[in-house]
Amino acid sequence: MAKNKLSRFSLKRNNVKTFLFFLVFTSLLWLFIQFSKNYTQEVEVDIQYTNIPKDRILHDDSDQTLKLILNGNGFRLINHTWSKPKLQLDIAKAIEGSEGEYYFSVDKSDQSLKDKLNFKGRILAVQKDSLRVKLDINLEKKIPIKVSKELLYAAGYGSDKGVVLNPDSITINGPKNTIDTINYVITEDLKLEGLNTDYKTTLAIKIDSLPSRVVVSPEEVEASIAVSKFTEGSQEIPITLMNIPEGKEIKIFPKEVKVVYRVGLDKYSEISLRDFKVIADYNKVSADSPFLILELVDMPESIHDVRLQDKQVQFVILN
Repeated sequence: MAKNKLSRFSLKRNNVKTFLFFLVFTSLLWLFIQFSKNYTQEVEVDIQYTNIPKDRILHDDSDQTLKLILNGNGFRLINHTWSKPKLQLDIAKAIEGSEGEYYFSVDKSDQSLKDKLNFKGRILAVQKDSLRVKLDINLEKKIPIKVSKELLYAAGYGSDKGVVLNPDSITINGPKNTIDTINYVITEDLKLEGLNTDYKTTLAIKIDSLPSRVVVSPEEVEASIAVSKFTEGSQEIPITLMNIPEGKEIKIFPKEVKVVYRVGLDKYSEISLRDFKVIADYNKVSADSPFLILELVDMPESIHDVRLQDKQVQFVILN
């Protein structure tokens, strides 16, 4: 009884194998027959221009695709259907026009066209019989980098120089009319809170904010922040009068003003009143006002959060 069951099971399994074999065989045969038939199909070809001079760049108005109607069996069309074919054209072999323009003639019966496309069938039609290429001047320019930053130092800490970039400028190149409009680039955002130690990182340039045909080098820069202990300092600075009319004598009260600032402990002793200049410009006095506005025009680079304790002084005209 067990043997009969085993025999029937083996027979069923052999029948399934036979069925699958014929199914695969007939499917392959059907595919072969279908691919052996002739088809007509429109395809779009990407055009790649070679040997472009180094001081030139392809203009957006250049022809960069070409539609063709191809005829051939499925085996010949399959590569041109599944992936977009590419047609390479040598600028050195183009017909030169005026103002940086070049032309290529396209002939559907030209064997070299089929050779470049690696197509063994027939080309029935082409979208256009001439391809236009325009080359722009490829300009290279060095521009500064700006950091997009939000820095919050811990209480009692700061930085003399803030964020220092290495390098502090990059090279861009692309079409001259585009490059001429770009004066700087921006890094990705740098956001830090509670900063109380030296910091170092790498920042990418925001390439997405630039026109697509602009090439940036390098695409990222090193950013560092030297952090140190800070303290508050102050200096009593004499006020310098400016633009006093000839023949007039003016007295101001007071004659000095306090400048308050934050500075690193290592720089504190280096700061002196000689590093500052505060002026009061008589030409900027408001009509009938008894006050002169104070301006801080000189100060050391190493100080931060600078403010004048008084923003104006009284004055009187003696004669």
